[in-house]
Amino acid sequence: MQPNSPSTPKVDLVGGTWVAEDIDGKGVVDDARSTLEFGTDGRVSGRGGCNQYNGTIDVKGASIFLGQLISTKMACAPALMDQETRFLAALQATRSYKMTEENKLVLSDATGTPRLRFSR
Repeated sequence: MQPNSPSTPKVDLVGGTWVAEDIDGKGVVDDARSTLEFGTDGRVSGRGGCNQYNGTIDVKGASIFLGQLISTKMACAPALMDQETRFLAALQATRSYKMTEENKLVLSDATGTPRLRFSR
């Protein structure tokens, strides 16, 4: 699903910073904060663990499509770069989301496989 123009994310997504707790079932590096923020303007931004990124997002119901993400290109320690690569790939693969009873945000790919889990 390719968006024609970004739509505003639902209120439960906007406001505050979502911090990744898990990427593809492999956890995260404790000192590296991979984050996600939803703007009211149809944009997303955050840190991959090393670099900042931003892009567009289209949300319709529980479906999400992220446009091409752009990021800065600083080099960091190999573990941080690995986490950032996995994080950004999982974000780009996102096609749906759900909120858990514990107020965790789970982003899943087209097959329904959870790729990312966040907390605020």
